[in-house]
Amino acid sequence: MKRFVWLMALAVCAACSPPENSVSTAVYDLVIRGGRVVDPDTGLDAIRNVGITDGRIAAVSEQPLAGTEVVDAAGLIVAPGFINLHSHAWTPIGQRFEVQDGVTTTLELESGSYPASAFGTYEPIAIANRSRAHFGASLGHAWIRSAILEGENSVTGFEELVAGALNGTAGGLSMERPAFRQALDSNQKAELRSRLNSGLDAGGLGIGMLLDYMSEVVDSAEMQLVFEVAGERKAPIFVHIRRGVAGDTAGLIEVIELAKATGAPVHICHIQANAMNNVVEFMQLVREANAAGAKVTMESFPYNAGSTAISAAVFNRDWQKIFAITYEDVEWLATGERLTEELWNQYREEAPGGIVVHHYNREEWTRIASIAPDVIVASDGQPVINLQNKTIPFGIGTNSRIYARYVREEGSLDLMTAVAKMTLLPAQVLEDYSEAFKRKGRISIGADADLTIFDLESIQDHATYREPFLVSTGIAHVIVSGKFALRNGKLLEDSYPGKRILK
Repeated sequence: MKRFVWLMALAVCAACSPPENSVSTAVYDLVIRGGRVVDPDTGLDAIRNVGITDGRIAAVSEQPLAGTEVVDAAGLIVAPGFINLHSHAWTPIGQRFEVQDGVTTTLELESGSYPASAFGTYEPIAIANRSRAHFGASLGHAWIRSAILEGENSVTGFEELVAGALNGTAGGLSMERPAFRQALDSNQKAELRSRLNSGLDAGGLGIGMLLDYMSEVVDSAEMQLVFEVAGERKAPIFVHIRRGVAGDTAGLIEVIELAKATGAPVHICHIQANAMNNVVEFMQLVREANAAGAKVTMESFPYNAGSTAISAAVFNRDWQKIFAITYEDVEWLATGERLTEELWNQYREEAPGGIVVHHYNREEWTRIASIAPDVIVASDGQPVINLQNKTIPFGIGTNSRIYARYVREEGSLDLMTAVAKMTLLPAQVLEDYSEAFKRKGRISIGADADLTIFDLESIQDHATYREPFLVSTGIAHVIVSGKFALRNGKLLEDSYPGKRILK
């Protein structure tokens, strides 16, 4: 019955987009007037008026539209709201920065949570009842392992660890725990299968796999199990692949072959960070897999370093050979100091949850992924606890950096493709699994009224590694569910229109 009512509503709304030679008499809640509407789904790139009612787009018209409220967007780009598939910036402060970078949907899909509904609930950083953007999480494979192996000491995800550290009860982002260090026996693997299925039933947006952080303890049988569940459920797997020596494709080939064998949709996190100088071959392997019938997607961020806890498993291996760097290429995030072997060993022992920035990539490699039309833009932004403890710039300037550097300055990326990489493509990763995403990433009648409106001539990132809290500029308005989260370049302090997304 609800579907019938909604279809009837769409039929009524179809009348809201008047014929070219007529003027609508409808009055919308909000009208965005005279902006350059860029919609990758339909290919529309033209001056249009957009009418919004009840949190949905109700009209896209050349003709004037009447609204209870009308916003002049002349000279501005009107794009679907940006969807960030890979964000760890789930604190209230982190969300502030993401919205100011145009994000309307921010998702924790690489790490995930267990259960998915726990994401966003941990004080003092909870966003569940005061979210500026839509939010959601995958079902975290690592955190199911935690439940199986750690019992009453288990955690639901990185959010709980960070919240616990702030409350004095846990160890930050440290990965020195059984979930990342211990193999599963056959009985535990059976329990993993059961928990994966029940967790997906409870609404997880696919399965998140921090595989590279537990490379030594996740065997082929466990991999097969996870991919079988995903294939049976058609649930996307968001995977940080195993990392070999710089440019080694073995980790990518492993998940591609499993995707082919099981039919599981697979999303490769930060492909350029794993590929390094071999990014062209990595992307080609994905394209060949898709041509052969697999469903594999990929993402990148426009920065030339990586960032993680100093206790990450990769640093237990020959990391200098893997990344082709040495101690002086590693930065201790809190202070900005470059490390020596002595400092490295000291921090590994005394502060295993501390964050490092390892400068191992090159702009020429990053650019290849950043301008590729089939590589999604995703930030991999880190938690922002306060303005005293530094973070990396990824979750603060990623989207603006793409437009400023590659679209406006270089001209190496066209506007429509850039918009698609932040809107339609990420929505399509999830839409076959979650109905909610069929209404996102688009500007068409019935779509969610999530919009990012910006000035292409002035949009600019400002955040750097040493000064990460410099807000992006040039984004005029961010609209979430038909309500302003940001207006005239300013956050609305009491506006929390974001909603939790479960499958």
